[in-house]
Amino acid sequence: MSAQEPSPARPALTEQEMEALDAFLMSDATSSEVMMLDQLDGFLTALASGPATPAPKVWMARVWGPKAEDAPTFDSKAEEEHITDLLTRHMNAIVENLNQELESFEPIFDMNVYEGDEHEYMDGEMWAHGYMSGIAMQRKYWQKLFDARHGAEVLRPLYLLGSPDITQEEEALIETPAQREALSQTIPASVNAIYKFWAPQRRAAEERIHGKAPEKSGQKISRNAPCPCGSGRKYKKCCGADKGED
Repeated sequence: MSAQEPSPARPALTEQEMEALDAFLMSDATSSEVMMLDQLDGFLTALASGPATPAPKVWMARVWGPKAEDAPTFDSKAEEEHITDLLTRHMNAIVENLNQELESFEPIFDMNVYEGDEHEYMDGEMWAHGYMSGIAMQRKYWQKLFDARHGAEVLRPLYLLGSPDITQEEEALIETPAQREALSQTIPASVNAIYKFWAPQRRAAEERIHGKAPEKSGQKISRNAPCPCGSGRKYKKCCGADKGED
């Protein structure tokens, strides 16, 4: 396992690139087990907000399906490199977003309409399924959250919408579009809490790999850099605010 750390250069996906990735995921080049875009976004967010992130080649293989034969058929090496780049950049963008703009984090949810109902419902079911798949991929590393006092409460919307193992009583809580929408609306707050819960462990992993954190080693921390405390805020608005640095 490795600490999460976004690659430095490549920008987040444009709308056109996101559509291109979505089209590939839905194409005949992939198997029926491939993650669709909303599920993929949830899966990658679980890896980015959890205790540690597996190597790209590990998580990318899971995107295509649980088995090796689920790997896609690329038309060319160039296409493979392009899709790999899109996946990597989307993962990096999620990591960066959680690091810099945690409070305004926005998942990629599906929006559904139903016959005879004019309301367009937010539905995070597939997104939550992807998130739970990310947890299942490295479940032993998440045990500390499962055992935490408020762990079940934090995970509740993700579990109810995304777990395949809920009870009949729990299924009654997600039967209607309105129920699923209400739970979906609480997911960003859950991700926020989960990200902050694992912040110390991610920092410890980064220190093991890269040495001591800048603040401890005497190096100056950029005022606009993510605060080393893991709050998700910029240093100047968090721990740096007490230091009177310009």
